[in-house]
Amino acid sequence: MKDQIQQTLKKQRYTFGNLADSMGYTQQHLSNVLNHKTPGSTRFFFILCATINDMCGSSYTTQDFDEYL
Repeated sequence: MKDQIQQTLKKQRYTFGNLADSMGYTQQHLSNVLNHKTPGSTRFFFILCATINDMCGSSYTTQDFDEYL
């Protein structure tokens, strides 16, 4: 999923840093969650989906991240 998010961001010339800033989290926290080093909450993934969808016009849902919860 991390690679898919990265490709979505790249198409719009965004980075994980841009995504993390827009979400209100650090890039390190975003990376840790997406690398399964830190558990993410449902709220975190809701914010992630809303932010990336707004930035990139994509259609991610929290169900796309069931493997992380």
